[in-house]
Amino acid sequence: GQIAHRSRPELGGAGLARRQGARTVEELLTTTMKVTGRDAATAVRVGKLTDQVGPFAVVARGVAAGTVSVEAADAIRGGLGGFGAGDAGLVDGGRVYEGRVDEGLLARAAELLCDEARLLDPDRLRKRAREVRDELDEAGVADRENVLRLRRSLRRIDLRDGMKRIIWDYDPETAGIVDDIYDRATSPRRGGPRFVDSEKAARASELERDERTVEQIASDSFSELLRQSASVDQNVLIGSGIPSVRIIVSAEALESVTGHGYAEGSGESFSRATIERVACANGTQSVLVDSVGNVLDLGREQRLYSSRQRVAIAVRDGGCIWLGCERPPSWTEAHHIDHWARDHGRTDVARGVLLCRHHHLRLHNEGWRIVLRADRYWLEPPKGSGKTGAMLETKSRAMRAHLARRQPAGHEPPRRQPAGHEPPRRQPALIE
Repeated sequence: GQIAHRSRPELGGAGLARRQGARTVEELLTTTMKVTGRDAATAVRVGKLTDQVGPFAVVARGVAAGTVSVEAADAIRGGLGGFGAGDAGLVDGGRVYEGRVDEGLLARAAELLCDEARLLDPDRLRKRAREVRDELDEAGVADRENVLRLRRSLRRIDLRDGMKRIIWDYDPETAGIVDDIYDRATSPRRGGPRFVDSEKAARASELERDERTVEQIASDSFSELLRQSASVDQNVLIGSGIPSVRIIVSAEALESVTGHGYAEGSGESFSRATIERVACANGTQSVLVDSVGNVLDLGREQRLYSSRQRVAIAVRDGGCIWLGCERPPSWTEAHHIDHWARDHGRTDVARGVLLCRHHHLRLHNEGWRIVLRADRYWLEPPKGSGKTGAMLETKSRAMRAHLARRQPAGHEPPRRQPAGHEPPRRQPALIE
């Protein structure tokens, strides 16, 4: 507590932590005392109670006397301290709840919790402190509930090995749904109830014999629920239909025992066995391309690209085709390289590319152009901008692998050329 007081932010560079070369008091403690960041943060929070003369003074005295552990003191402080999130409910002098609770009652509650700390572990003690807090400040239950609801979030993280991770913080109301589904999916593997009903008992017995871990069962259960429910309400999700993984695979790979394909967008590899399983469940769609990657069929003479045309363009481009952009096909829009009215542009696969919304807006608003020359798409900068154009390359691993197999030995791929360069025009091919 003294170290935190002497390192308070208003002291600036004169603070103890800053003078010792640490950015924060927690960093100073972790480097000098060799403790974890979590333990250092807990020690700082509890240490700040030592200079209080209000309701939490009894907790500070318990810590000093050794009758209350640092972890138990933090549980009492967090449970009684307003919203239970850091010092959100604490103000100067130890006053909490903006005067809604008498300090004498709060001090008595803290004293009783110090006594219960002898019997309860920190997690149960924190829960007990929250129960006492709600009894003392019933009027603040709605406020605290709203604070928790505002903290809800779901984040997706791409791991380096190709796996994905979701971190989901959900409020207590949502927990009533999510936790119930989790329990129903994994019980009785986690010691759930036993059933008298023969069908439920058989299901429970089958689940107990399942070779998957509890975590794997939960993952499979939630993914299946999402797959089944995605098409229920089209006002909630963009698009419709049951979602499915889209795998791009060449005809040669399908005929090979060791062939493999690539996931659209991410480019992750899938084995032939997985390809066959996905194809069995979701069907297949053929896309015919020539030796340089142009899609030869699915052309349409209409203003908007059809879903089948979008699939063909996604197979070819692999995502936003703009230089350096990694947005997958699901994040893109189909752009006509020929203006529909001015150039009488056709809505054909060869005359469209995928661009994310950001680069689509930039292209139209800043005067960039994408042109097709000698089977290659080129990005041309606005006239007079002084910027350099470049050849655009597919983001699809499957398409790059296909093009590499089609190029003769010793073939030198075309290099990026400055704006204004006119590459040799394409010679007619027999397939055309």
